[in-house]
Amino acid sequence: FFFFFFQAEDGIRDVERSRGLGDVYKRQIQNGRYKKVIVLTGAGISVNAGIPDFRTPGTGLYSKLADYNLPYPELIFTLKYFKKKPEAFYKLAQEMFGKKYLPTKTHYIIRLLQDKGLLVRSYTQNIDSLELDAGLNPELLVQAHGSYTAAHC
Repeated sequence: FFFFFFQAEDGIRDVERSRGLGDVYKRQIQNGRYKKVIVLTGAGISVNAGIPDFRTPGTGLYSKLADYNLPYPELIFTLKYFKKKPEAFYKLAQEMFGKKYLPTKTHYIIRLLQDKGLLVRSYTQNIDSLELDAGLNPELLVQAHGSYTAAHC
């Protein structure tokens, strides 16, 4: 699900929960009702690019971590475990981001909102930076969990 925060021309503020930004764009934005848009997104917008979410049974990242024999999947992201066994994180990072993913339609619709002057800000939990690959201005993007493009050792 995606949450969109809008301020209409008449000053009315709305929150719309939707399964797709394309539907919201067609119904509310194209007709000129909304003049300012804030977008909040998570893993759902990158799943169609081939990047797994975390929790979906069988296909999510946590399911794939079963091969690592961890007591709980989040352990692989802790500094303590990384210091003990860094190769596990490096292997996972290579599997996830060793190939090039392409932005989805949703990423490009967020860019369209920017190009039309409607986007106030886009907040994401994703670390894949596909919003930037779609051409979003970095000044309009808040990556709540950081990103692989900004990570360094």
